[in-house]
Amino acid sequence: MELSDDTLTVSRELSELDKDVLEFTQILDACDVSYVIVSGYVAILTGRSRSTEDIDVILESLSEVEIEQFVTELKERGYWGMAMPLDEMYSMLSEGSRIRIAEEGEMYPNFETWFVSNDVEREALSNPLTVTFDEGQIEISPLELQIAYKLRLAQATDSLSGKDFEDALHLYLTFEERFNTEQLETYVNELGVENYYAELKSV
Repeated sequence: MELSDDTLTVSRELSELDKDVLEFTQILDACDVSYVIVSGYVAILTGRSRSTEDIDVILESLSEVEIEQFVTELKERGYWGMAMPLDEMYSMLSEGSRIRIAEEGEMYPNFETWFVSNDVEREALSNPLTVTFDEGQIEISPLELQIAYKLRLAQATDSLSGKDFEDALHLYLTFEERFNTEQLETYVNELGVENYYAELKSV
C-alpha cells in the first residue's frame, strides 16, 4: 500500500468483500452520490484480519428524486432492503434512521447506509481518502479521523481489548510513519480521547 496526501493505492488482489464494496460504490458513483465508508471495513481493507457483517456508508443528504434514482439503480443491479423495502429509503433516511442494503437473497455483507448527521461524519464526507485499486476506486474516512473515531468508540465501551481499539491500533501501526500526526492529534483532542490515544502510543 502506498499512502499520499489524499490517495491510498492498494495493489493486492481484491478479496470477495473488496469486490462487493467496489460493486456497491460503483452504483453510488453512477448516481453521482457523494459517500464515505467508515468503521470496520477501513481496518480490514488495510490488512487487519477480522470479519465484518456490515459496511458502514455515510451519504450526503439527498432529495427524494435523487433517492428514487438510487433505488431504481439498486433494484436493477439486484439489491434489496433487508429490514425495510428499498422504496422506503427516503423516509427512513430523512428521519435519521439507517437502512441495510444487500444483494437479493443475501444477508451478508450488507451496507448500513445513512445520511450524514454530525460534525465528525461531515468531516469524513468532506475530506475522504480515495482508495485506488486496479479495478476502480472507493472513498473512505481519512485515516487520522478513523483512528480518533475508533478510540472514541473504545472509550464509550471502556475497552482497550475490543475490536474498536484493535482497529485503531492496526491503523496506527500500519501507517505510523505516513499519516499526518498533527492532524491525528487535532482529531484526538476534538473527540476527547487523549487518554486512549496515550494508551495507543504506548502499545
